[in-house]
Amino acid sequence: MHKRLPGAKVVAAIAVLALVGAGTAYATGALRTADVKKVAFASPAKQSDYGWNQQGYRAAKAAAAASGAQFQAVTNIGYDKTDVVLRQLAQGGANFIVAHASGYDTVATRIARQYKVPVMTYDVPTNLTKGLVSYITTSSQQGSYLAGILAARMTKTHKVGIIISASDSNWYKMSGGFAAGVRSVDKSSKIFFATVSPTGYDDAAGGKRVANSVIAQGADVIFAMGDNASFGYLQAIETAKPGHKVWFIGDIGNMTPIDKNHVFLSSVLWNFTDTFKAAIRDIKAGRYGTHGYDLNLKNGGISLLKTRYIPAKTWAEITRARAKILSGAVKVPAASKAGEVNKLIK
Repeated sequence: MHKRLPGAKVVAAIAVLALVGAGTAYATGALRTADVKKVAFASPAKQSDYGWNQQGYRAAKAAAAASGAQFQAVTNIGYDKTDVVLRQLAQGGANFIVAHASGYDTVATRIARQYKVPVMTYDVPTNLTKGLVSYITTSSQQGSYLAGILAARMTKTHKVGIIISASDSNWYKMSGGFAAGVRSVDKSSKIFFATVSPTGYDDAAGGKRVANSVIAQGADVIFAMGDNASFGYLQAIETAKPGHKVWFIGDIGNMTPIDKNHVFLSSVLWNFTDTFKAAIRDIKAGRYGTHGYDLNLKNGGISLLKTRYIPAKTWAEITRARAKILSGAVKVPAASKAGEVNKLIK
């Protein structure tokens, strides 16, 4: 997942610097138009995680191919080498760089302005800079609401679990949407809510430990968000004691290819492809950096994975709920803190 930079003071300083920089960029006037001959992608972890890094990598590669551009990816760089890698990509002829982590936002914004290369960042609107910097947000709670309906219909123990790998605003948003979805059809079932650690995104061992704890309390459907922690969730669910079938609902990517024990029920998918394509079109047309992009149900950036394990009647109910969200008949709450998630659970 796109990790946060620690500390309120750091965040405040970033916001001030971004606002000053953005104000300067807007004051310069004319928008920049450019051909996009090379798309570059940088991510903190390997693109084999069946989640955040893989979805971003595949989407950037597809968007590059669709526009006839070259594609260059540097993955698994962590957070210590961000400046060096992004600088090399900018100097290496990239016309569009996807800096695929919100923890990269500050450095990516600086590199974009220094080298005049359009860069995609995440979650922080104040970095918006005409011609150079835009950002992606998600309405992922919409997909999680549908996952909550699925969980409520699939549980036999009337106990379901939510596990997040870290204290991340996107995880809270998805957790709240899921809880609201469960409660829309089931007011009484028990919902467990657990966190691996404040920054346990890639903690597979911790994911397995926490998932085992939730399973031990009787949960038979678990919605779990992780990055590499997801491999730990999967291991715990696969090895649940005989007679206690547990379903796993994942996030961002699709773990079906490695689901050897038939426990992967669904996933709230995030698809960046159309957004990256739109960004490239905006760069070419001189519109880039004038607005942000959002992944949601309407534009297909957010969806619920349909698998063969979901009964037709349940999928029909999910489809009706999706239509109600799109029409505005159902408003899905967007939680941003653990306390807000717990209120939705209760």
